[in-house]
Amino acid sequence: MLTIRFLVFISILYTSCATSYAQSSSDFCDAVNAILKDAPNQFRNIKGRMTEQNMNATMWASGIKVPGAIGTRFVSSMGLFYEGAFYQTREKGELRGIYDKFKGLLSGCLLPQGYKMSQLDNFYPGLGEYKKLVFMQEPKDDPMADTAAHAAHYAPAHVTMEADYSKETGKYTIVMFIFEH
Repeated sequence: MLTIRFLVFISILYTSCATSYAQSSSDFCDAVNAILKDAPNQFRNIKGRMTEQNMNATMWASGIKVPGAIGTRFVSSMGLFYEGAFYQTREKGELRGIYDKFKGLLSGCLLPQGYKMSQLDNFYPGLGEYKKLVFMQEPKDDPMADTAAHAAHYAPAHVTMEADYSKETGKYTIVMFIFEH
């Protein structure tokens, strides 16, 4: 249900945005880092007004937009995260260039900061060549991290990027998520 709503949200934004503006990789990295920096604060400084609340999730407008994103928001659904879509199309063949571009931007931004990238299988049929990218940092040594609850609360934020497909809309979407921890 959440995926359907997100794809409808992206479809509306995509059709209303006929032009996109080129941004430098430093602008991209600055925006990603601003979101990561506010993650321990539950994104309070950059989370906008609440836009929707239902039994499954609560959503907020985003006070920051990562350059290149066509739609952004914050979502609380089994955890709190930033969601930004980079591209949406009905043609799977159009994904490769955009996927590689944002994979490179995320790698260039996060790997020098000590993040490690993992590539996981994509479970959407026909999208096996587009691995789910996961960027994580090792938790800092914390003498107080003697309980699982404490460690989970102070775990560093992590970033993922994936290619999704919606049967309902017939569209492929490249999406980045920045998780609170």
